[in-house]
Amino acid sequence: MDRLKTHSAGIYTGAVKNVFGCIPGLRKAKYHKVAPNPENFGEIIADIHESAKFQLHIMDGISAMEGEGPTAGDVYKANKILISTDPLALDTVAIDMLRMDIEDIPILRGSRKRNIGESKLENIRIDGDYTRIPKLDNFKLPKRYKSTKQRNYNALVKVIDFFKTKPKVNMKKCKGCNVCVESCPVEAISTDNKKIDYNICIECMCCHELCVHEAVELKKENFLARIVSKLNFSKYR
Repeated sequence: MDRLKTHSAGIYTGAVKNVFGCIPGLRKAKYHKVAPNPENFGEIIADIHESAKFQLHIMDGISAMEGEGPTAGDVYKANKILISTDPLALDTVAIDMLRMDIEDIPILRGSRKRNIGESKLENIRIDGDYTRIPKLDNFKLPKRYKSTKQRNYNALVKVIDFFKTKPKVNMKKCKGCNVCVESCPVEAISTDNKKIDYNICIECMCCHELCVHEAVELKKENFLARIVSKLNFSKYR
């Protein structure tokens, strides 16, 4: 069972990604190191599905998480439960509820490429209390969310690079539990002062994801990007 939630680094994680929990201990970090790119990581997830052959997937959306999940998000009362034998079909419906599609979620593109399930809404039958997919109004998506539609791909790469964020430990919030240090697959975080060596950091965001104290923050490194992100362009529309 997984929970309906957005993800500060991966945009969304659901039934497809949930099976990664079957990987024991620090081997998870090893796979992040092997496939730091979200789309390549999706290939690893597809391998797990093909090997394990899971039969049923359940998503708890009664109390969903919006915004900067999976640790720093906010509760959203969606009051929905999704059940399917097809993990990709379940995620396809779930992200449509959030007004996204698979092109917006890099980790799901690998699953679609490998045909581990159905990814076309017109081929998915909705049973239960709905005949059409309901939308979750005012559901907050992560700040990192950027559309990855193919027609805007070249321009999008430049935007993502410009506004790129990096993890940074806020020592005022840090409790010294060292989860960030132990979860880093490339050992880029110092045990003593929690400084991150960005020369070897692969930006898997494991440290940000696993810190329950919200001490690992995502910071914009580009000075100009920080200025632009604070500007309000709405009056020019």
